[in-house]
Amino acid sequence: MKSQTWIAISVYVLVAITKKRLRLETELYTILQILSLTLFEKTSLDQLFMKPDCK
Repeated sequence: MKSQTWIAISVYVLVAITKKRLRLETELYTILQILSLTLFEKTSLDQLFMKPDCK
């Protein structure tokens, strides 16, 4: 039980650091949802959170 708690805290902190470094305005909950959907895809985080160009 303790290991699951520490893993959850670690994931939360890593996502928060990633959000700050990439200067994302997306909420942490949304980022976690996107990452859970694309867990096994080989897509860089920059491309994953890049806003699409609609012209």
